[in-house]
Amino acid sequence: MADFKIRARYGSVTEILDWFRFRELPSIPMPSWRFPKWLRWSLLGCLVAGAVLYELRTSALQSRILSSFARKMSYAVGNGPSPNIVFPKHGPFDVRAGYALIPEFERRLAADTFRVTQQARFSAELEQATRWGLLPPYAERTSTELVIRGMDGQPLFQAPVAGYAFNSFEEIPPLAVKSLLIIENRELSEPADSRTNPVVDWDRLAKAAVLYTGHKLGLPVPVEGGSTLATQMVKYRHSYDGKTDSALAKLRQMTNASLQVYHQGPDTREERRRIILDYLNSIPLAAAPGYGEIHGIGNGLYAWFGLQLHDVRRLLSMPDDHPGKAGAFKHLLALMCAVKAPSYYLARNRDDLDARASYFARMLANAQVISKDFSERVAAAPISFASRPPKRALTSYAESKAINEIRSKLVTRLGLPGLYELDRLDLEVESTINPRLQHSVAALFEKLHDPAFLDGAGLRGERLLAKGDPSRVVYGMMLYEKTPEGNMLRVVTDSLNAPFDINTGMKMQLGSTAKLRVLVHYLDVAASLHATLGGADDEALSRMVANARDPITLWAAGTLLANPGIGIDAFLALAMDRKYS
Repeated sequence: MADFKIRARYGSVTEILDWFRFRELPSIPMPSWRFPKWLRWSLLGCLVAGAVLYELRTSALQSRILSSFARKMSYAVGNGPSPNIVFPKHGPFDVRAGYALIPEFERRLAADTFRVTQQARFSAELEQATRWGLLPPYAERTSTELVIRGMDGQPLFQAPVAGYAFNSFEEIPPLAVKSLLIIENRELSEPADSRTNPVVDWDRLAKAAVLYTGHKLGLPVPVEGGSTLATQMVKYRHSYDGKTDSALAKLRQMTNASLQVYHQGPDTREERRRIILDYLNSIPLAAAPGYGEIHGIGNGLYAWFGLQLHDVRRLLSMPDDHPGKAGAFKHLLALMCAVKAPSYYLARNRDDLDARASYFARMLANAQVISKDFSERVAAAPISFASRPPKRALTSYAESKAINEIRSKLVTRLGLPGLYELDRLDLEVESTINPRLQHSVAALFEKLHDPAFLDGAGLRGERLLAKGDPSRVVYGMMLYEKTPEGNMLRVVTDSLNAPFDINTGMKMQLGSTAKLRVLVHYLDVAASLHATLGGADDEALSRMVANARDPITLWAAGTLLANPGIGIDAFLALAMDRKYS
């Protein structure tokens, strides 16, 4: 109707627009009134506050920025040494797994004719971030161990370091997940948005900051940590001594954890499950006699209490009135409580651990995670520590001679204090050992102790096994195969079921030249130590002096430390003057 009236009086709408296009319109006076200044600032403040609250609730902006940057922190494996790889310098996990020791390993192995064939090339963003002290944002192993493979690629040896762990989030009992979140990180399971950053709990962080400030001002308030599970993992794995020593260190921990959770994209829902799984599988739980340092709930249950993880999982799925459920949950809860000070609670003050676990059981009842009746049964259940170190299945010494020989050489070539440190490296070794042939030779040596087998094989006779007890004869073999790449060791074994290896551990000195051969061997050892340690700095030599396991290495490291740059001839001359007891 309106368009019809316009057409009737002025023509078409197009004509009217054309008329305005070629004419100046009169200026329209603006209203004389304006918004008061205070109102404009109030409106602006409301908009900013709303944006901040929206970001705190959803992490919409940081999820886009961090996920975009994390995707650029990439790497590619190339041939030869890398020109821009950056290794961590400290952190309990980085030292234990050997990542921080790689430059030293490279130097020692290069002096022993090894060479780097492949290494990672960092992207520009990853290289810059690691030089700032950040970590590559990739999924990490929760535990590491030495693996030695035979020439066929099959494992010959796997260090018995971490045998008990949850293989997936679905394996974790729901009661364990709920209890952990109530004790450590309540906001982790209930995100306001799929993009919400699980690394930062703003309420908890603000409370921790207020309490810390009050404590510094001398007020009688307790100091509480503001770290979430993700930040705690970065702290005890990668921070210096596993501690937070400054505000900058805390910021670095939170940044590292945030880059990791956003590495796969802005959606953090799956990352929350991974955080819970990795935390339960990696928390440090001190060191138990006969076991060594312990990481993860599964290993802690076995090493400290002699409990199997699968038994505890089964009991936690039972009804609350099942006889063993309260005790199983008490031991699981005790490990969750002990993580704040594991040596204090697990080794020195076990009564305090019992009281702490009972307190948290009642707290879980107040949070309606468990019933009041069940919490009282949990509180009353005793914590039973294992009276003996856990038993491990050990192979016979005769079957392990090749493995032990390889491990001993690795300790020497890598400059490690011993087998304990070697077994905890994130290291896979490809050996030249033929597993089937090794096993066949060991089986044959075992048969040679059987008189019936000797009779059937025709080994009874003059200059053979005509008399005596055949079980008291010790056989040994080292077998090499000549290949285009060199002589490859295929078999190292003997029939002596004892730690001593008759092939590599026994030296027979015969004739009048025995002293000369001993002297030549001694000088050869000294020369090899000069070649290995000659390029080390004072700090590395000082560590070697402190950790040397034999007097010759101790003397060599001390001499090089006292005589920087000493040549091989002068070094050997000093070796000749060295006094023996």
